[in-house]
Amino acid sequence: MRKQKSSFGTFKILLAMLLVVLVLGGGVIASLFAAGVPMERLAFWSVEETRPDSISLPMNWQTIPAYSKVSRGDLVDPRTGGIHGVEIPLTALGGMSATIVDGDGELIDKRIQLAQRTDDGVVLQLEDGSVITSRQLVKLGGAYTQATDIIGRVVKSDKSSGFAFAEANFFERGTPAGLAGATPPGMRAMTLEAAQLAGVHRISMGEQIDLVANIPLQKLSRFEFSTGSQLPGAELVADAGRASRDHGKETTARLVARQAVVLTPVVKRVSTETSASLSQGKRLLSVPVEEVVLAVAAEDVSAVTSALELGATVNVLVRSGRPDTDQPSTNVPEGMVAVPIPGQTLLAYQTIRPTSFEDPATAYVRTIQVPVETASQSNWITDLSQLVGRIPRHDLPATVPIQEGDLMPVGTMAGLSGATPPGRVLFFLDTEGLIGGDAFEFGQHLDLVASRTADEPRGGNRSGFANVTLTDAQRTRVEPIADDVIVVMPTRSPGNPTARKSKDSKDFESPKLIVAVRPDQVSQLEYAVAVGASLRATVRSGSSRVDALDLVSDTPQRVTVMKFDPLSDAKRTDIFVGGSREAQLFGAEE
Repeated sequence: MRKQKSSFGTFKILLAMLLVVLVLGGGVIASLFAAGVPMERLAFWSVEETRPDSISLPMNWQTIPAYSKVSRGDLVDPRTGGIHGVEIPLTALGGMSATIVDGDGELIDKRIQLAQRTDDGVVLQLEDGSVITSRQLVKLGGAYTQATDIIGRVVKSDKSSGFAFAEANFFERGTPAGLAGATPPGMRAMTLEAAQLAGVHRISMGEQIDLVANIPLQKLSRFEFSTGSQLPGAELVADAGRASRDHGKETTARLVARQAVVLTPVVKRVSTETSASLSQGKRLLSVPVEEVVLAVAAEDVSAVTSALELGATVNVLVRSGRPDTDQPSTNVPEGMVAVPIPGQTLLAYQTIRPTSFEDPATAYVRTIQVPVETASQSNWITDLSQLVGRIPRHDLPATVPIQEGDLMPVGTMAGLSGATPPGRVLFFLDTEGLIGGDAFEFGQHLDLVASRTADEPRGGNRSGFANVTLTDAQRTRVEPIADDVIVVMPTRSPGNPTARKSKDSKDFESPKLIVAVRPDQVSQLEYAVAVGASLRATVRSGSSRVDALDLVSDTPQRVTVMKFDPLSDAKRTDIFVGGSREAQLFGAEE
């Protein structure tokens, strides 16, 4: 009885252990299956893994930095020793485009109809019935299939791993590695501190941006001079009402770079600086510096450098990266016309250029939309091509439409020589001796009169009479010296070439009034200026000759000066005293 009991207990123990093993094993297998582990790996027998036939496209196994040249080490996987690749099943090649080389060495694209693996490799049947091997294949779906077409090329941006190579990933063949290869032709790579550019931290590699600088008004003349502006001094064109304001805080916007390209976004590097103190002496400090690399047009380098040198705030404007559309950006309503207006002051006798109508802050052509009838009645020029190359007759303010009367005749040469009327010569007149000389405008016709008070001679008076002393008015001589003088360049014009700063002071030298006179009047003007005579000018009417004759028919065309003789109403008497003779002057009897 004991023996049977012992054998039955052993059986129950074995059965319990078997149940425990089955439960634990089932739990492990269920957990592995839920984790995605293939069941064939759990089998104790060997199962041959079957993979579908495929074609491999080379790819990099690690990230390739931008502007770097692809090497073989970027393609070879160190774990396997072979070129890392993306496997494309042959069954998925149907309908894909294949780029092959024809007999003339040209690349042509054809569609794949069928692909299969043979003893000689992968064979592709194209839609035209021709058959090629994988070794003749250059691109598959736009991706390169041969490593030889990839090694040695320079990538445009950071190339992430896990993707095949396409032509869009590379620069043109022959491009060198580094910033020199990444800089577009005609542009220059500039490394700038990120702290000098507002909004630069949000831009990415390859984006196009514009740079607009806020130039302080006090430094605008230096900026314009450094960038080649025609204005001799920006203070001359500043609003006179701003004199009481704080010019140190007022700024004006200027576009310093257009369509610049971000080559390298903001990166941080460590700069070494020297610090000296009495307690610690001289030591080296590591200071973090943020920099950005931009590709700037060659003609914009001076403007960017000058703006940063003047301490101006430079704002970053990001251009749209969306594809261009055929629709115009600005639509002119029906019955309206876009009239171009200057974006800056156009100086007299200087050639008008296309950039003259660009906004200084955006570089876009400024226009205003007005009714067609208004533009016609005002005689405004609406075609920009009719303005470019013309010469202004006088200074043209910004934002004001231009009329044909504001321009010199077509073919007039630029400069003062082109502004000089035929038969006239230019005379530079100092306005210190000309009363009201700073108030004259372009094209005014003047008559000049000179007056000079003679000095009283020593030991007597000029009249030779012992009992009479002439007053200053009686000793003043008045005579006309030039008539129909034409104002060519007023003193207040910013384009006056005589308005230059003195080297020894910050004050402007007194500008000269440039007038056109007849050659026979030059000697009289020179003599009047040499003897220090006071000049006065009378301004002729600006109305037409017909209107003037309607008002006053007998108006003389030349200024008539009254001849003043202070002794005309006096009588002279000679008195002899002893052996001397003395002349006396007495008033005439009525």
